[in-house]
Amino acid sequence: MKHKQLSFVVLTACALLPVLSARATDQSQAAVEPQWVSQLIVKERGANAAGTLDVAAATQRWASAAQLPLGYKRPMSTGAHVVVLPKAMLLDDALVVASRMEASGQFEYVSPDRKMRPAAVVTDPLFSQQWNLMPPSTSAGGANIAGAWSTTKGSGLVTVGIVDTGLIATHVDLSGAAIRTGYDFVSSTAMTGTPDPQTGLSIPLHFVENDPTEPGRDPDPSDPGNWVSSSDAANYPTFCGAAVNSDWHGTFVTGLIAAQQNTIGIAGIAPATGVLMARALGKCGGVSSDIIDAMTWAAGGVVQNVPVNTNPAKVLNLSLGGIGSCTSAEQAAVNAVRALGASVIVATGNEAGPVDSPANCAGVIAVTAHTIDGDRASYANVGAETTLSAPGGGHGTVLSGTGNLIPSLSNSGTQGPTTDAYALGAGTSFATPHVSGVAALMLSLVPTLTPDQVATLLKQSSRPFPAGTYCAAHAGTCGSGMLDGVSALLQTQGKPTLHAATPAAGATANAAVTLSAVGGPGFGNTVASVTWTQTAGATVAVTSSGPDTNGAINGVFTPPSRGTYSFNVTLTNSAGTSATDSVTLNVAAAAPTSTGSPSTGTSTGTTASPSSGSGGGGTVSLPFSVLLVVAGAAAFTQRRRDAAKA
Repeated sequence: MKHKQLSFVVLTACALLPVLSARATDQSQAAVEPQWVSQLIVKERGANAAGTLDVAAATQRWASAAQLPLGYKRPMSTGAHVVVLPKAMLLDDALVVASRMEASGQFEYVSPDRKMRPAAVVTDPLFSQQWNLMPPSTSAGGANIAGAWSTTKGSGLVTVGIVDTGLIATHVDLSGAAIRTGYDFVSSTAMTGTPDPQTGLSIPLHFVENDPTEPGRDPDPSDPGNWVSSSDAANYPTFCGAAVNSDWHGTFVTGLIAAQQNTIGIAGIAPATGVLMARALGKCGGVSSDIIDAMTWAAGGVVQNVPVNTNPAKVLNLSLGGIGSCTSAEQAAVNAVRALGASVIVATGNEAGPVDSPANCAGVIAVTAHTIDGDRASYANVGAETTLSAPGGGHGTVLSGTGNLIPSLSNSGTQGPTTDAYALGAGTSFATPHVSGVAALMLSLVPTLTPDQVATLLKQSSRPFPAGTYCAAHAGTCGSGMLDGVSALLQTQGKPTLHAATPAAGATANAAVTLSAVGGPGFGNTVASVTWTQTAGATVAVTSSGPDTNGAINGVFTPPSRGTYSFNVTLTNSAGTSATDSVTLNVAAAAPTSTGSPSTGTSTGTTASPSSGSGGGGTVSLPFSVLLVVAGAAAFTQRRRDAAKA
């Protein structure tokens, strides 16, 4: 397999000092930062909590008073209701709308449903750079994880097993983390005995392991570094490629999950959750046999000559892979791990092509990557095997964007470890631990969740991709949607969630329009009903379908004329609890019928263009594991390695 190294932007402790100072200034000015509002709380005069409400009529009435389209969301206590604004707006603008509504005389009050800050705030100085954890109102591609921490930050009874390059457990941002006893599975014979096709030289004993003080498998999963020297690159160009520095990949991945909320550095996704490193990758990658053993042991299975893991993982994070189909050995390992109760969460790969293995094995949760704008990352592999997408950083496939990267833990050593550092990176490697961390939060609430239940809840709680992005136009290739931490925890607690998609532009009168949403009934419940209620526009009938196992819901209607059409979609579960979201779209007039030659007819519909090709990839089955990473300061750098000839 090709081994893709990464180029990180590394911030050493000294380099970080100006950043810390700047962040302290930002925090001192938090009170004057703009506040964004996307909802209003309304109460009509004479309303009471026990009274019934004609939702459609009331929403039309309220929208008329607001002089804006509004969507109905849910009832509150004391007879108030939550409605959704057509777009997020500054608090001052929301107050203008509220005042306009109150001036109509029909409301007891109308108030912006503004954000409140908890008393215990996250004070990590790089947290403000973690767009990947933010809600969609702040960052379209954010995973909405910060809001989940008011429910749980994880449990020490849940362990995430990370199969990777090893861990620098002494990093200051891991001080206090629940780091469980791991193991080093990189064998002394990894990759040895096979001549490099270009030079004929064979990789020597202990080369990949790169751990002379503790040769062979051992109980120390520390990362000794995986640098490739110029002589290594000259001797083994096919297996190792160009000379590169150590990337500290396993520490970066671990930091995304377990970095402590401790006033320094970054904030981890599940900081109270246990983490365990099973080192299986070394210099120039690793071999499947080591990876399979590491997976088995991490989940509590038996590996010959290795002590039994006393902290079996309920979640396995595999930010690795290789081009080609899932092998029988890999599938058997996945099946065995799942039988032990562990969810296997795997990166799809970075070749901008089809999904890598083992992400294409049956039963895994395959994670692709999107950008800050919610577009498919330009490097990300996608396909029918993809389960969902999570923040990976970099530039987009359709919307190039700003190329924001993902921050996490690193080290300033170019070969062996030296001093603590932070780095910025992009890749499906870094999207994957977002999903692993949220899965750990879910299991902290309901420890009995099976791998299939975890996958279903993640899919049905995801958010649709934004209109105009690659994945929005290529349904079924990027999974169910984008990871949403808050919704995942709500569904884990048995509550329904629902996210309506923003329709793509281009709808015309007299042509069928498909509305879509993603939702689910919550753990332990079933869907009782899904209804689409029109709140604006010429009256139409909506034909509803879904949700399917991915949570996909569709509503189809044909607008008779141009104008603005608004709808509420409501999912009610078997417990009688509902979730509602709203959608508004503008419909253009139908194209005029041609009166010229029949050969110049005009189409009034719209058709999505098919994909222009997956790109990258290849058909050669290769034996070595790949770090799924691309990174860079303003754009990622991807180093491709030539494939070994069979």
